[in-house]
This record gives sequence, structure tokens and C-alpha cells, in this order.
Amino acid sequence: MNILNTYNELDSHNFDLNVDHYGAEQCDMGYSFGPTIRDNYVLHFITEGKGSIFINGQTSHLSAGDIFVLPKDISIFYQADEVEPWTYIWVGFSGSRAKDLLNQSQLLEQYYLHSSLESPILHYMSKINQVQMHPVPSITELVLIGYLNQLLAALIEEFPSQTLMKAETQTKYYVQQAIKMIHSHYAHPIKVSEIANYLALSRSYLYKIFKQETGYSIKDYILQVKMNRSCQLLEDPARSITEVAYSVGYQDPLTFSAAFKNYFHTSPTDYRKSQNNKD
Repeated sequence: MNILNTYNELDSHNFDLNVDHYGAEQCDMGYSFGPTIRDNYVLHFITEGKGSIFINGQTSHLSAGDIFVLPKDISIFYQADEVEPWTYIWVGFSGSRAKDLLNQSQLLEQYYLHSSLESPILHYMSKINQVQMHPVPSITELVLIGYLNQLLAALIEEFPSQTLMKAETQTKYYVQQAIKMIHSHYAHPIKVSEIANYLALSRSYLYKIFKQETGYSIKDYILQVKMNRSCQLLEDPARSITEVAYSVGYQDPLTFSAAFKNYFHTSPTDYRKSQNNKD
């Protein structure tokens, strides 16, 4: 990957996330910088050659495909190799969300990561470096922040923090168990509080993670399961509306019919007729 030496600095003042500057550099043999303390985060992706970083008393040797960051408010020294000096592309960013987003990845654990030149992280860093300045500064800023969000998303996806992975794994487990319970008990009146008690979770927390994972509230998901099953049962003309109602957890066929019509905008009887007419 051939990158010319470039540098671009921006004057943006978003509170939550900013692209402050970006560029690329093909370093001379043994070129060094620091010790330096930044007031923002500067992400580097090595595209060629080798080099080293020195931080918190530790020296790490890096090469093409590796990532390192100049962390905010922490001293770091870095140097290109004497024989095969590195070339890197970099993006500096800041804002109130910057550290929190980086903490969702493994990057701030040791300030470097081993990736590859096929990584989406490099793709989005290159996109940022290729942005053309628009006559309207706010347009340039929006494009850059869009790519920065995609860059950070790619970083978290490729290198999720252990805490994040554990939380996501536990969350998915609870939601999967809730879904299993719903599919096993839809034929009976089932309350959200019963599912929460079964999983030993608060009702509000279960609601939050279920909505987050499925896009549905638990009540809406239960209703969807009941209604989809009732459609399957109604396709059998030998089953009465009352039998279908009982089979999906309604003790009163009139209540079932009202719920069905509200959901599908047609009555169970008319739905059955429409399905029979297809045959």
C-alpha cells in the first residue's frame, strides 16, 4: 500500500466525538518521536516496515498489519526500525465518548493490537484520509465523523474487550432463555414478570435486553408467537375458533378474535376463508 506523506488538521468542536487530524507518513530509518503526551487519541495502522513503541516501561516491536495508539494523557515514545522503517496511516480524534468507545475494544489494555492489512479498520482509516474537503465545512465534518464511527465499530468488532464479550454473551443467554420459555408456554397465559422471575432478573432489565436483542418488547413478541401459531391452526378447517383460541392461550374465543383482528386487521373466520380460497 503506497501512501504519500500527508497531514490534515481540522477545527471541529463536537462535544462527543471529533476527527481532529489525520494523515500518513513514510518514516526515515530510525525516525523517532517523543516521549510525548497527547490531549487526544491518535490511532496508527502500520502498512509497511517495522518499529517500536515504549509505554509504561514496556517496549513492543510492531510491524505491518499492527495497530498502536498514542493514548490521551499518557507518555509514549515510538521509533521506526533502523533497517525497515515503518509507514503508517493515522487518525487523531477526541470527544467525551472517545475513551468509552476505545474501552469497548482491547486497544487501551496494552496500546497495540495485531491485525492484518485486510482489516476493515485500515479500510475506514484510508477512507478518512481520502475525504475531499467540501466548501461547506459542516459537510466535511459529518462525512469524517461517519467514517470515524464506522472505524471504531470495526475496531470493537475485531477486538472486543473481554468485559464486553462476557456482557454480550450473558445478555444473549438471558434473551435466548426468555424466547425458549415463550415458545414453550405460549399456549398458556404468560406474564413478563413470570419470565423475569424464572431468569432471576428484574422486569425492567429483562425488558431492556430483550428489546435490544430482538427489536420487540416481550409482550409484542409473545403476541407475535401466539398470532403466528393461530394462523397455522386456522388453516385446518376441522379446528374450531374456540379450539384455536385455547391452543394459543386465550380462555375466551371472543377475546382471541378481537386480538387477532387487531393484529391482522381481519377476523379469524375471514382469514380462514382467504386461506381456503388459495387452494
